[in-house]
Amino acid sequence: MTLIYHITYYPRLRSAYIQFDGCNYVCPWCIRRLTPWDHHLPDAGGLKTRRHLTLGELVEVVSGLRERGAVEAVLGGGEPTVDPELSQVVKTLAGLRVRILTNGFSISEELLGVLRSCPACEVVVSVKTLDPARHLAYTGKPLGPVLANIKRLIEAGVAVKFETVLIPGLNDVEDVEEIAKYIGEVAGPDAVLIIDPLIPIPGTPWRRPAPEEVEEAHRRASRYIKTARHDGGGPADVPVVVFPPPGGYQGSSRSSSSPPRPHTAV
Repeated sequence: MTLIYHITYYPRLRSAYIQFDGCNYVCPWCIRRLTPWDHHLPDAGGLKTRRHLTLGELVEVVSGLRERGAVEAVLGGGEPTVDPELSQVVKTLAGLRVRILTNGFSISEELLGVLRSCPACEVVVSVKTLDPARHLAYTGKPLGPVLANIKRLIEAGVAVKFETVLIPGLNDVEDVEEIAKYIGEVAGPDAVLIIDPLIPIPGTPWRRPAPEEVEEAHRRASRYIKTARHDGGGPADVPVVVFPPPGGYQGSSRSSSSPPRPHTAV
């Protein structure tokens, strides 16, 4: 049994977003505190069933995705690495580009071996902060294993990108610059840092960063490495629910107001 509980498909991108239940972090700004479902769905109110796929069921789902024309699978959540079956899941997706969105805290030797032999696989590590005390206070886990696993992935030859969330008052422009500087030191100037603006969570003290703050974060980070963003370019791509079965989904005909931005548990 896997920990996969939700799958959506983006037809324009030909990309499946596979969500895993559970996380080893307790970040108060996590998008999953808003909804357990893909937050780009126009209306997820009809999604009620929450169960996990078996590996056998996943094989059938992946076959259906291939028939739809899928070329990529993005593994997020939640936190994919908490699933003991993750290595088998990656093998099941053979032939597709695979991106694993992870906090980087737990990378098993088995998973590292699978990734090492998978040229179509990429890992996107979400770096919350480089402040050890702040990292422990907000995620509940120490920073050290994340930094060690980043080096393990790079040394194993795995394709790695990085992500951080710009959170005014917590992970500010200056903090993002420090993260970029660190990444440049360990991964080189061609490394890529995706800078995501915070999606505010009700009941938390942090606001969405202003556009000029986002631009300043990119400007400063680009002194050391390449930067990217999920929030721009191209027409909106309305996701299709693959799992739970569409029969349990009372969808809406409204279009999504923004391009898809699959989010790691941040």
